Amino acid sequence: MTSVDLGTPHRVPSTDELDAIAAVCAFLANLLLRVESAPEVVANLDATTIAAWPMAGRNEATRVGLNVLARAVEQPATTEELAADYRRLFVGPGPIAAPPWESVHVDEEGLMFQEPTMLVRHAYGEFGLQAPALNKEPDDHMGLELAFIGELAVAALHAAESGDVVGQATLVSGITRFWEEHLSVWGETLSSLVVDAARTDLYRALGHLLGGSIAAIGTILGR
Repeated sequence: MTSVDLGTPHRVPSTDELDAIAAVCAFLANLLLRVESAPEVVANLDATTIAAWPMAGRNEATRVGLNVLARAVEQPATTEELAADYRRLFVGPGPIAAPPWESVHVDEEGLMFQEPTMLVRHAYGEFGLQAPALNKEPDDHMGLELAFIGELAVAALHAAESGDVVGQATLVSGITRFWEEHLSVWGETLSSLVVDAARTDLYRALGHLLGGSIAAIGTILGR
């Protein structure tokens, strides 16, 4: 595995923190990537599971997001309302309220498949990973970026549990660098767009939890 040199020391997360990063990233990535996951999430959550959110109490955005998520579960939108909100926020047709691709937010012309997409692709490749629909869908979808961080967190957790100190350090460095160069650069922008434009509590909660989770991961990493 390729080593990663950040140049700046970073905090090494505990195994519980790595587990929390993996769980939160998987939850958010699922909602961002799959329109059909919304009714599944609502059906499978309750007050107990929401209270057990792995990063609860980390920041105000997360606290607000969990409160809105609880309301989404108590007063659920219909499947049709959730699907319509997802399409309007992330897919289209028509203007997309919260474009989920990094390039759109950081490229000067707001185009997809530009240099930011290629940098994300390279980051995946350093750890032997690639986007599932390579060259057909942009690699820099927020859902894919979170899934990547989650996979590295799981691998780092396994390395820690097996006593592989070097492997754990390399993976944590990869998480930290990707957070610094990608998630922290545009995550707050996307979070705000989702919060402002969402018409259902579930996706409004997603917006708050996205921003809160990216900030919390940074705190865990000592950033």
